[in-house]
Amino acid sequence: MKKLENKVAIITGASGGLGKGTAIAFAKAGASVVICARRLEKLREIAHICKEQGVDVLPIKCDVMIKEDLENLVDQTIDHFGRVDILVNNAISTKQGVSIMDHTDEIWNNTLSSGFEAVWHLMRLCYPYMKLNKQGRIINISSGAGLIGAPGFGVYAGVKAAVHGITMVAAREWGDDGITCNSLIPVFYSDLSNKLFAGDFSEEQMKSMIPLGYIGDVNRDIAPVLVFMASDDSRYITGQMIKADGGADIHF
Repeated sequence: MKKLENKVAIITGASGGLGKGTAIAFAKAGASVVICARRLEKLREIAHICKEQGVDVLPIKCDVMIKEDLENLVDQTIDHFGRVDILVNNAISTKQGVSIMDHTDEIWNNTLSSGFEAVWHLMRLCYPYMKLNKQGRIINISSGAGLIGAPGFGVYAGVKAAVHGITMVAAREWGDDGITCNSLIPVFYSDLSNKLFAGDFSEEQMKSMIPLGYIGDVNRDIAPVLVFMASDDSRYITGQMIKADGGADIHF
């Protein structure tokens, strides 16, 4: 039996990057996946890849900054599958490389709405169905920026720190309901790292900060950790900040 067989997972921000890699990894592990993002055409491409694993896939256009879209996401999941076992809060809309004093209201509102409020709402929307089945895995994607106070990450760092805060509270409040809540700090090649490398911060500089000496790959280094966190293998782990970062934040 595959690790996630007979499980239903919702993954936000699934049109590319970590969300895409997670969806494919979950499908390979046997899970039915609900993938959402603002670009439906990209979701359909990813849905096709996931369906090749013999699982059911439900792509849903969803702007996580709109509460009604989140409610529709969970409603469609329940209508189609009758349950939700795993929630991966991955989506965020933000802008890095901006000093605190240069932050605009738009950057503030978009980051807070997509990166914190969406996580808050989806956790609460999925909770009753996880409680009903006395099992659930909530995984919130965090960031090392929230640990080290990275310059230029302003509200993004604050939001990611806040996400882990509510993750710990939910772990305490929902443990008796069979629900685990953890956050993941990953380091991997992404749109963000590519933007950093296009500036003054080089790829070699980033590698020098990582004890294992390389930047993670979504499919090889990060997605398998998420599969573990979503599976019964992690049933005694909750309220934790798990780092899949090659040791980059080992001293924090």
